Amino acid sequence: MTGSDNGEIIEGRRYNNDEGVEYLLPNDNEEADRLHEQHYIFRYALQRNYHAPVKDQLEKGINVIDAGCGPASWTLDMAKAYPQSKFTGADISFISTNNHDLNNLSFETCNITGESPFPDNTFDYYFQRLLVAGLSKSNYEAALKNAFKILKPGGYIELVEPNLGSFYNMGPILEKLLGTMSYIMEMRGMTPNLGENLESLLECAGFVNIKVISLIMPINHTNKIGELWWRDIERGYHNVRPMLALNNPAFERPENYRVYLDSIADECRQMKTDSKLNIVYAQKPE
Repeated sequence: MTGSDNGEIIEGRRYNNDEGVEYLLPNDNEEADRLHEQHYIFRYALQRNYHAPVKDQLEKGINVIDAGCGPASWTLDMAKAYPQSKFTGADISFISTNNHDLNNLSFETCNITGESPFPDNTFDYYFQRLLVAGLSKSNYEAALKNAFKILKPGGYIELVEPNLGSFYNMGPILEKLLGTMSYIMEMRGMTPNLGENLESLLECAGFVNIKVISLIMPINHTNKIGELWWRDIERGYHNVRPMLALNNPAFERPENYRVYLDSIADECRQMKTDSKLNIVYAQKPE
């Protein structure tokens, strides 16, 4: 393990070590590639990029922020689809945002849980996805507080989070892995089953007209979605292995861990394991 100006290097992977940042996954090109692929898996599984009722507004032209955008796959996709709207990708660091010539897309390097660089009442639509392993509960609440400020009255917020602490029809091999992951998350103040709390978090932040959509995602069984969703889970757990190994010696050797993940793939297929994805959107009061 070594330190660097660009983060902490653990087993050749770079992790963000900025003060107040809990993000568990690496901050490097390999993880950026996974997140790019993950975006297209979501688009295929959901058959859309968003659920909030903002299609007409997007076509006419509004201001949109993708908070915690990572490599900005969603932001780029949306900016191309809705050229009349202006999109801002915000994240604490950027590894890859692709070269683009879109004049309706910009990026802001900032911590979405800290003091916002954006004036109050700036955006019409706020999108935030999969920060369950990126923010503690208190920082997630801080991000929503900022979202409330920078959204215009009547503006929409949309959150997408899975439950990482428990799956349906889960076998003992996967349960062991999730147990280690949940322990690490809880030690950092995170909520493994964050998806279940989105409605109450939005309500506490002052949002109204809250709508909840819960989807069951198969893991390595039934259809193409199950196959793709397992691929993303597998790559995610591959990328986070160095952090897991710090807390569980069983995950130290990469070759043994590879066999472990293969065993989980077989277990999920045989037991027809499912996970739950929660999509919640709401409005800032007029």
